[in-house]
Amino acid sequence: MHMTEQELRQIHRNNMEMGRLQSDYETTCGSFGISPVQSDGMPHGSGEKSNGMADVEEKVDIEIRYRQLYWENEKLIRKAREYISQFPDEILRQVLAARYINGMEIMMVAADVGLTMNQCEVICKVHFNNVF
Repeated sequence: MHMTEQELRQIHRNNMEMGRLQSDYETTCGSFGISPVQSDGMPHGSGEKSNGMADVEEKVDIEIRYRQLYWENEKLIRKAREYISQFPDEILRQVLAARYINGMEIMMVAADVGLTMNQCEVICKVHFNNVF
């Protein structure tokens, strides 16, 4: 089984986008509700974001996009785990999993695996230069 570095990097990009979508969703949901300021039945501006149908549509759009990204990412992660598990070298497997599946910065990967940053960078570069 082959997997490109681009596919592995997409996992982290998807995680970042899902985090942004979650933040947008929370912001959108926070604008729902009836304002306690006026209760005379007349519309009054509160200077806040509208709480109408546009917000409901935005919420649904965010939910749909999040679900799509989630399942795309799950598929990529399964493929990445299978790809990484085929290598006999434990250090290589640890570096690739920490870097691409867990989205860790190279400094954190080095600390986690017990190597230097340069060694981890070389492992990633050499791996993809030799495989493809």
